[in-house]
Order: sequence, then structure tokens, then C-alpha cells
Amino acid sequence: MRALLIALIVAVQLLLGWCYWNDAKDCCNNTAETNEVSEKTSKAAPAAAAVTTAAAAVAKKVSGPLLFNWSNGKTLTDNTWPNKKKSILAGLKNDQKLEITGLYRSDEKNTSQFENLGVARANETRKLFSELPDDRIILLGKQVNDNVDQEGPFASASFASRTINKSIKETANGTEIYFPYNSTNKLNDNTVEKYLDDVATRVKASGERVRLTGHTDALGSDASNMKLGQWRADVVQKYLEKKGVSGSKIIALTKGESQPIATNNTDAGRAKNRRTELQIIK
Repeated sequence: MRALLIALIVAVQLLLGWCYWNDAKDCCNNTAETNEVSEKTSKAAPAAAAVTTAAAAVAKKVSGPLLFNWSNGKTLTDNTWPNKKKSILAGLKNDQKLEITGLYRSDEKNTSQFENLGVARANETRKLFSELPDDRIILLGKQVNDNVDQEGPFASASFASRTINKSIKETANGTEIYFPYNSTNKLNDNTVEKYLDDVATRVKASGERVRLTGHTDALGSDASNMKLGQWRADVVQKYLEKKGVSGSKIIALTKGESQPIATNNTDAGRAKNRRTELQIIK
């Protein structure tokens, strides 16, 4: 009887030891699996972050027909450039010049031979218009303060059609209409009349206003030149009114000889100073 009791006690102890060993094994296995999952997750996190960053970079990337890289004047074009170029040339009249303005920022480095990176970009863009002679191209550089992504390409050029001849010069700030010496009458010039016709049509439709400022060369007295400048502004105003522009939409004033844009020591310089400046006011 005693032997049987001892055998039973030993059997129970063996059974309890076997259960404990299996529980411990399962626990270790579960812990290892948990650690493995955690390790995989931690390794995957940077990869996921990298994918997100790459996606953001792609989303920020600027696309367009004509782009430039930071501190670089070379043009970058894509397959939409031919249509963009075609549109620009289609809007250029036979008596107009194409004004190409390259844009640049103050912290861009200029390593070109030009005075600034904007002119360098305009010059490179000009090469894309080989069908236009040099006398139909105007190249400008302009500093801007916009924010662009320095790591990728961005738009940095603009285009405008400008009428420039012996009677008219269009600029970004307005139009200069030239007059002969001591003249108060508008030049008998079809180009001037056509330009003023277009101005009249525009402002009648848009409701914009027109500012006319008369200027003279330095020949004659200050008082007579103030009157002469006013007459030159007035003659343009009368033409616009004849074309249906309300006088209330026109401001006509004079600066006389006080604001020359060229030297008064040469005939060519004085010719540029004899002008009425026309500005369209929004």
C-alpha cells in the first residue's frame, strides 16, 4: 500500500513538470514572435516615411513647358513647349516685337556672363525662337520675390508682345507716343491711330481708366514746355473721346521737361523726350 502511494506521488510530480515545461516553451515562442513583429514594424516605419517623403516631393514638383533650375540659366522644356511657342508666335503681330523677361531671385547665384541671371535666362529662351530676327526680340531681366522649390525646376520667364517703332514704344509700364519738335498734334501715323483704336475698344469694354502724361525736351522755357506737355496729353485724350471713351475715364496732365528719359544733348535723345505716356489704370 505504501509503495502504491509513493508511485502515485511521483506520477503527479512528473505530470506537473511536463505541463510547466510546455507552458514555458509556448511563452518563449510567443515572446519571440512578438519581438519579431516589433522588429519588422520598426524597420518598416522608416521605409514608409521615405515613401511618404518621396510622394510629397513628387507632389511638389512643378511641371510646365518652360522651366529652369535654381541658379541656372539653361532652359528645360517638355512636350507641351511646341504648343506654348505656337501660341506665343500667333499673338505676335507683324509690327510687334517679342519681349522675353527672365526672372531671378536675389539669393540665386549668377555665374553667367550677363549682368543678372534673369537676362541670362531670357537669352537662353531667345534661342528657342530661331525664326525671329534679333530686331524683333527684346531681352529683359527682372528680380522677383516669389518662393520656389530650390530642389526642383520652376517657371522663371514671361512673354509679352510690344509695339515699338518711330512713333510708339510699348513697355511693361505703359506706352510712349512720340511727337515731332514743337508739335502738339498727334503724328499722322496709322500705327498710332490703330494703337489708340485698340485702347479705346479695350477701356470701353472693361471700364478701366487711362492716364495721359505729356512730356517735352529741354528746348524752350519751363513754362512753355509745361503748356506744350499738356497739349500733347490733351490731343491724345481728344482722339480717345472721339472713339467713344468717356472723358471721365481719362486723366490728362503734364510734366513738361522735368522727366526726360534720354539726353537732351542730341536730336535722338530729344526725340525720345517729346512724348505722351499712356497708362491703363485698373
